[in-house]
Amino acid sequence: MDSDTVLKHLAWITCVMVVLQVIFYFVFQIIGYNSFLLSVTLIASGLVALTVLFVWQVLKKAVRD
Repeated sequence: MDSDTVLKHLAWITCVMVVLQVIFYFVFQIIGYNSFLLSVTLIASGLVALTVLFVWQVLKKAVRD
């Protein structure tokens, strides 16, 4: 990878980290520090992330074909 690609990836990672911090701040404000609700929220967000990645791959394959 060249340096431009690395910098683009770092910029995306930074944006994702900031967005996740804001999301988790509001999640903590809503549910408090209840460990059960936090684990349910984390599992749900993980499943959503996996679903988005799966759909992304399927759409990428469909566009290429």
